[in-house]
Amino acid sequence: MSRNVVIHIGLHKTGTRFLQRMVFRQLDPARFNVNPDEVLVPIQKATRSAASSAAVREAVATWRASDDQRTLVISEPHISGDMYSSHQDYRQNLALVRELFPEARIVFFVRKQSDWLQSAYRQHLVRGRAVPIEVFLNFYDGEFRPRIDRRVYGSRNIEALTLRFLDIYRAYAEAYGEERVFLFRQEDLSKRGSAVKQRLADVLGLPRLPDLPRERSQNRSYSALAIYLFHPGVRRPWPAPGPGDTGRLPPRRFSWIRRKLRRARRTFIQYGFDRLIYKDWDLLVKGGMRERIDAHYAKEEEEIRAIAERCLRPELVVLSEPRRLEDANELPAA
Repeated sequence: MSRNVVIHIGLHKTGTRFLQRMVFRQLDPARFNVNPDEVLVPIQKATRSAASSAAVREAVATWRASDDQRTLVISEPHISGDMYSSHQDYRQNLALVRELFPEARIVFFVRKQSDWLQSAYRQHLVRGRAVPIEVFLNFYDGEFRPRIDRRVYGSRNIEALTLRFLDIYRAYAEAYGEERVFLFRQEDLSKRGSAVKQRLADVLGLPRLPDLPRERSQNRSYSALAIYLFHPGVRRPWPAPGPGDTGRLPPRRFSWIRRKLRRARRTFIQYGFDRLIYKDWDLLVKGGMRERIDAHYAKEEEEIRAIAERCLRPELVVLSEPRRLEDANELPAA
């Protein structure tokens, strides 16, 4: 039996906190079942490890066998893939989600690629090793390079020019139908918030969203000044890594003290320094990184803008009826 299902698949760093806390959490629990642990936790595990797929199938089967007729809302940005691997695993997660929820409506938020990369770097610094943004984006000697390992110099890193935002949308649109996949841009959430919120209400089957509470605090990344002052590793030059520079760093003496110091630094920056002095600048200016990234994705970004514009105009996209469960195996080939 088909149910009403809405799945928010990410991306990370595109207003997920706002959606989860300020939108989905405010929905009427008599009509909406939002991120129930018995379904969400198995999904989180299965989208990170294929070995957990049996457990999530059992969890969804149990949910379907129940008499719960509320709209199921799942918000899990990792469904779109591992952000530090350019979401290269998005297709296997799509296959699983399509199998489990063939009737779903998909909500997908993206962001301008250069801004997303900078935000990902700042997020990495919260708990990761302090390396310059050039190391994080594999930018050496004036050019972006393929990464040679998941970790270099003990730090996670990303290939700046292999992001798959549009590929993810196309794959979901092909699997579910364009009329059931809603692409939004974080920039539109900021500049055209009322239009985005109304369209989210349409997706959820509501005339309008509930009144949203006022956010008590901003979910801001570290300021550039805080990064420069309190992460000295970002100020030193790093050569292009070789085979001996890959993998995690070996355990160090007194590592527990280092962890405590990092937590103290994080607390000081977030709740002290950045609240008093938030001085920021564009970290991608150096070496012309932003210009190169924007030029690389210019055509893709233009198409994303056009798709997002269609999604914001309800006269151009009519919500269709859910697909039948027997269609679950119609996922297009890669």
